[in-house]
Order: sequence, then C-alpha cells, then structure tokens
Amino acid sequence: MTDTPTGFGTFFVPGPTEVRPEILAAMTQPMIPHRSSEFEELFARLQAGLKYVFQTDRPVYISASSATGMMEAGIRCSPPGPILSLVNGAFSERFAHIAEMCGRQVDRYGVEWGSVHSVAELETYLTEGAYAAVTLVHSETSTGALNDIRALSNSAHSHGVTCLVDSVSGLGGAEVRTQDWQLDYVLTGAQKALALPPGLAFSTASAAFIESARRAETRGVYFDLVEMDDFAAGGQVPTTPALSLMYALDTQLEAIRQEGMENRWKRHTTMSQMTSQWLDKCRDSGIALNNIVRPEFRSPTVSAIRMPTKFSTADFIRKVAERGIRVATGYGKLKSDTFRIGHMGDHSPATLEACLAACEAAIKA
Repeated sequence: MTDTPTGFGTFFVPGPTEVRPEILAAMTQPMIPHRSSEFEELFARLQAGLKYVFQTDRPVYISASSATGMMEAGIRCSPPGPILSLVNGAFSERFAHIAEMCGRQVDRYGVEWGSVHSVAELETYLTEGAYAAVTLVHSETSTGALNDIRALSNSAHSHGVTCLVDSVSGLGGAEVRTQDWQLDYVLTGAQKALALPPGLAFSTASAAFIESARRAETRGVYFDLVEMDDFAAGGQVPTTPALSLMYALDTQLEAIRQEGMENRWKRHTTMSQMTSQWLDKCRDSGIALNNIVRPEFRSPTVSAIRMPTKFSTADFIRKVAERGIRVATGYGKLKSDTFRIGHMGDHSPATLEACLAACEAAIKA
C-alpha cells in the first residue's frame, strides 16, 4: 500500500486520496479506438472488476464525470413524484439540492451533522407522505457518519419507495453488498476509497429501476442510465470514454481483486479503529480531540475531528503539511473547528500511523 510521499505530502484527505505510482503510470498507455474490439476487451475486464467491487451481477455504469453526475442521473431516472432526502451533512444536502434543481418536490428528513438516520423516524415520514424516492448518503464525507443503508433501503421498499444511495466515500472501503441487500441504485466516485485519480464516477441499478426509468420523460442525454445500460449489454459505452483513466481503473481493479473485498473492508475498519484509539490516547494526555460521530456510527473511511477551541485549525493543517502529511479542513459549517482524516483507499495501518504521529506532533508544536 501507499508509503511514498508525493511532493505535496502524502494525502490523507478524504478525496482525492493518495494514488500509487503504478496506477498513475498505467495512464500513459497508448490510445485505442473506443469502437474497437480492443476497447471491448478492456470494458469487459472493467465490468468484471466493478461488479466485484459493487457486489452485483448487474452492469456498472462508467461516467466521465464527478460523482455529482451519477447523483443527477439517479434523480432524472427515478420514478415521478416527490422525493424525501435524508440529510445529515453537506453531501446529503447536495443530493437534495440536485433533486430540487431537477424540478422535483423535495422534503428533508434532517438530523444533526455527525448523526445518522433512524429507521423508525424514516417509517414515520414514509407513512405520512407519498414519496416516489428516497435519497441518502452512506458515508457522509463532511462528518464521517455511516448510515445503515441496508436497513434504510428495506424501510423504503416496505412502502414501495425507490432508494438512491450515494456511497461516494463508502464503496471500496465500507461494506456494500448491492445485490444481496437488494439496493435499487448505488453510486460512487473514483477518487475516494477506490484510490484513483478524479474524473470517473460509477453506478449500478437494479433491473427494476432501469425498467421504470424507461418511462421517465426527462432522463436527459449524458446521464441517461437507460442508454448506459443498453450500451453496457453490448460491451460498450454511449459516449467517448476517458480512456486513460480507464487504464488506471483496470490496474487498480486487479489489485483490489488480489486483496479481496472482505480484506479491504477489514483494513479500512482497522484504520478507523486506530484513529479512534489515537483520539483516546490524546485525551488521556490532555489533548482534547474528539470525533464528532459516536463510535457505533463512524465510517471506516473518514473521521471528522473537533479541535480544542484554543487551536487554529488552519495553523494545525499547515503544521501537519510541514511534516509531509496532508489532512483536510472540516467541510461546510464544520470548517472552522474540525479537521478530517481520510483513512481510505490504498492506505494501511502503517501509513496511517505516520499520519497520526504527524498530527500529534503538530498539536504539541
């Protein structure tokens, strides 16, 4: 796993994450026509690898966009009617905003940032309202809170409601079993737990979701999941692909296969636990650092940590960077008093140990 700092410091931000040199090198392969047998061979390998990552037999759509594109695709292809957005941070709010900008009536089931959503409370919303779809975020990157997407999706299904899952900082690091959990639609981005350069987004949809989407009148063009599904069945993509990024994806998917998804999930859980134990040690030594999420709801991929009021978060970030490590500021309304560690992707307990040591030294300095 990653152990070589870049000129900008080793990245422990929650995206873009550190990318291994061999992944970057894969992008230098020559171009090939994307309507060729060579491309279809590449696409077939990518499909096999992505299906393994998503834990599904369904096609996985590859978009030359950020994950925001696949969020919009999910909204545009959802059944007509009001949408209930589960909001517990900046990116779940973004999902709600996208739905509104696509012309949907949106209600919000909001909880405090750092909290997760309750199935019982969701049941109340679904009983009292007539919704076509629910949007929710698996691992909320702004807070490090992990929603129980299986339970929440099952609740939506019990009311006949489609469920759209943003697992941008979850999938590849947090357990996701798309097919076994009967998830309708799951999306992610390349630059988080998959440890790839930014520029690709991925999603998969159930057969029932795609059949319903065929009747959607405002699917658009670029993010039309029905067209993506039809092309994937023929081993192709509907528009010009980001070929160099696909080469990187091909190399990384093979590495993920060799590690194994179960092992990958365990490694991320171990790194999250290490971070929690480090915070406990800091508090025991008089350094008041606190994860804003309760232990049982913490994401295995990202931790949002509240700084003591006497410290400047900006100064702390700078002092950590001076030690060759990049961690992130807080996000949105948490920017001034939290920082975030992205313990995800190809990082390991050994590389995380160096990050935590740099953070501790920066605080003591």
